Order: sequence, then structure tokens, then C-alpha cells
Amino acid sequence: MDLIERIKPLVEEIAFKPVTNEEALYTSNLIDSMGTVDLAMMLEEEFNIKIDTRDIIESNFDSVDKLVNYIKSRI
Repeated sequence: MDLIERIKPLVEEIAFKPVTNEEALYTSNLIDSMGTVDLAMMLEEEFNIKIDTRDIIESNFDSVDKLVNYIKSRI
């Protein structure tokens, strides 16, 4: 299973709808601040990593593609 197949369902669970890999999650208001915290915790559990709060920024968390790149850098 590739990273997109593991990350996308988590994002869609938080967004409550299907999303594309490049769809902006913040500027389109699909995920709010509480959703971001929930998503970060889900990613930590899924990939057995620790996400520093300083890493929870738009350039890392604003799309499935950006999340894939961020997770690749952490594992």
C-alpha cells in the first residue's frame, strides 16, 4: 500500500468528503484547526512518528500530496 492510499482516507475522514490529491485543504475550508490536530494525531498513529507542532504548517498539511511529501521526509 502506498502513502497516498494510507493518507487520503484519513484526510477524507476529517474533511467528511472525498478529496483530490492536490486539493487545498485549508484555503477551501475542508479542514479547520481542530481537524488539523486530529489529522496530525491520526498520522502519528498510522506511521508511528511524532509530529512537531512547528511542522503543522500549510506547506506540509495543505493537501494530500503535501502530506505525502512530509510523511516521506519523516519515515
